[in-house]
Amino acid sequence: MTWLPKSVVCLSYYDRFRFRSDAFAALVLTLQTFPLAIAIAVATGVPPIYGVLCAAIAGLLASVFGDSKIRVTAPNVVFVAVASSIVAREGILPLSLSTLSAGVLLVFFGAIGLGAGIRMLPRPVVVGFSTGIAVLVVSQQVPALLGIDSQIVADPVPRAALTLIRYPGQIEPHAIILVFSTLILIMACRRGRYIPTSLVAITTGALLVKFGHFPVHTIESLFGSDLMSFRMHLAGAFRLDLLGSILAQGFAIAVLVATESYQAMGLAAKLTGERFNSNGELFVQGGVNVACAFAGGLPTSGVSSHTFDNARLGAQTPIAGILQAVFLVVSLLLMAPLFRFIPMPVISVLILSSVFSMTNWKEVLQLIQVPRIEAAAWVATSLLTIATDLPIAIAVGMLIGVFLYIRKKPAILTKAAPGTSHNP
Repeated sequence: MTWLPKSVVCLSYYDRFRFRSDAFAALVLTLQTFPLAIAIAVATGVPPIYGVLCAAIAGLLASVFGDSKIRVTAPNVVFVAVASSIVAREGILPLSLSTLSAGVLLVFFGAIGLGAGIRMLPRPVVVGFSTGIAVLVVSQQVPALLGIDSQIVADPVPRAALTLIRYPGQIEPHAIILVFSTLILIMACRRGRYIPTSLVAITTGALLVKFGHFPVHTIESLFGSDLMSFRMHLAGAFRLDLLGSILAQGFAIAVLVATESYQAMGLAAKLTGERFNSNGELFVQGGVNVACAFAGGLPTSGVSSHTFDNARLGAQTPIAGILQAVFLVVSLLLMAPLFRFIPMPVISVLILSSVFSMTNWKEVLQLIQVPRIEAAAWVATSLLTIATDLPIAIAVGMLIGVFLYIRKKPAILTKAAPGTSHNP
């Protein structure tokens, strides 16, 4: 079957009216996603410029070569836990190599036709990954929320507990003020359909630090004053002793990229009625992550919340995603002078807001009412994700998923039995 990217298909009927809709959607969505790309990069432990560059490259390539009109690909908060752990333990180079290996694995999965298999992972397992990752990311943000320390650590859950127990006297009142002010600002701005809530939040926080002299940790305190320098970390020497860790982390990232991208593509298909090729999506996301490995190393995937906003804002074709990449680079150049003043408590609030919008709490509540075996699978996958390294949790979770699938589809095992009647 001949496969053509949607960007090529849509050119046959493109006109200025669709361009207006695409340009408007791209502009508004850029103002919303630009601060989140910065927040995800900082929470991961890499300079903010890497987050914006990875968002621009991912959006551009996925729009040009992808199989959807409105699906948006960008850095995803779901990767913060695994990516920050890699950076805290080993540095940015291993993160770039892990993202590179994830991209290669995704292309390989697409080549051997594993797309349909990954899509069939049972929902209790997929939601278990999301729930566990949400706990890890929230725990990681606790110290920054309280203004105690902005350092990224490899084991966020114990660190969060120790922070609350051992250092209550070091809580910074100005950080608490920023947190509550940002929360109120986000809730107030969400009533407006086109208000870029996240951009308003980081701009307000940066101005309070610069002119109000709030004594809180900022991006500058974490990365220094030179925030616009770019270094291609993959140009560094490859360490053979990290090969096993890189492949394991790359596998975990690849599975998360696939599941998140399928959710975003499923939402796009529901909103537009279009169909998509599972293996083709793996190819696209694999190529995107290979490119991002050279542009800062942050993993990227389809993002459901951005995809929904893109459709809500009136995007018609992948040209919206291409324009968004251009607007992201322009925003980077315009906003760069404010980067060093952005307070870490505001970054943490944006991360938490993204986590809560990522997690489908209704689905979590529904899992409590499902058969015990499925509820147990969700609990086990969540606990494994929290308590063990993510590659181990992903591997065991996939085994649990295979068990649930076989248990739910006994006909698969008996369909080929002698004497069984079936329709050709």
